[in-house]
Amino acid sequence: MIPEPPTTLLDLLQRSLSTAGAIKESLSAANADLGLGEQGILSPVCVAYALLKRRTQPEEVSRLLSWREFEQLAAALIRAAGFVVKENVTLTKPRAQIDAVAFGTSMILSVDCKHYRREPGPASLQKFAKAQLRRSGLLRKKTDDPRPIASVILSVSEHEGSFVEGVAVVPVRTLRSFLTSLDSYTELFELR
Repeated sequence: MIPEPPTTLLDLLQRSLSTAGAIKESLSAANADLGLGEQGILSPVCVAYALLKRRTQPEEVSRLLSWREFEQLAAALIRAAGFVVKENVTLTKPRAQIDAVAFGTSMILSVDCKHYRREPGPASLQKFAKAQLRRSGLLRKKTDDPRPIASVILSVSEHEGSFVEGVAVVPVRTLRSFLTSLDSYTELFELR
């Protein structure tokens, strides 16, 4: 008999860990990384991050995580790295939406969260990158903040990060290390 696929993120975590103690430890570590507080320990954002830290297939996590929850996960991770984050920033004339704008000490990040089920090909990544550069350019026109704006596409992807058209393509699992070494990537960005 083939086992039923998990229907919740917590169900998936319970299948990957054998004891209640291991589950609690995994969730506590994820919650500490994200800084969600005690009420956040069982949130989809915390459970998803615990699964990604355990190297659960991103496609499995993505299937059980809504696009909005993925954006909340991204914002929590970026905040935990010391950035001030505004979520779902809407620009007008022309209208554009940016999933997260993160204000760091030396740079502003314009982040597009991609919650796709299958890895996009090079042509799709190039299209996503150009669209994010356009949104970052619009943000530049709307802000008086002098810090450079770098464009980022954040994905659930398993693959290593890369740069496409001057836009960083970062897997959520490596976001923390990317953010801590952000200044070393300055030359690779197409800054706005």
